[in-house]
Amino acid sequence: MSVKKILRTNLQQMIFLGIVVAMKIILGQFSIGPITVKVGLGFIGSVLLGYFFGPVWGTIGGGISDLVSSAIFGNQGGFFIGFTLTAMAGPLIYALFLYDKPVKIWRIIASTILVTLIVNIGMNTLWLHIMYNLDFKAALIQRLPKETIVPWIQMVVIYFVLQAVSRVKVKK
Repeated sequence: MSVKKILRTNLQQMIFLGIVVAMKIILGQFSIGPITVKVGLGFIGSVLLGYFFGPVWGTIGGGISDLVSSAIFGNQGGFFIGFTLTAMAGPLIYALFLYDKPVKIWRIIASTILVTLIVNIGMNTLWLHIMYNLDFKAALIQRLPKETIVPWIQMVVIYFVLQAVSRVKVKK
């Protein structure tokens, strides 16, 4: 498949991408907890980016959402490119399991567990270690209780969100 074909899109899809990116930015502002164990709603935007736009545009949308969010709201501790990579990796993983596929519980569970392990536990803990010079093991231990509970709640939310939006899939 050529790059030109992969990147082909129309105005309606670009507008919808902008709306979902805006939703991700807004939902990302609703969070609680300190920077090391923040819990929020931004994951819904990542799921929607992957579900509606696939791995390429979902990943691009995730990166754009982080850059725009940083420009508008700033980041606690300053901008760090690692978190932009994190914002891109989440939609990519969700897209690999959910894009152009029927909504199945196993897909939701698998994608959420992979995002939790790779993105939330792996990448984010590494970025916190690099940015704040935290001991990696200590940061990991501090984050593990959240990362063992929250994904199960996210799976339920993702299921209901995807059930609601599966009827409004954008035409290609």
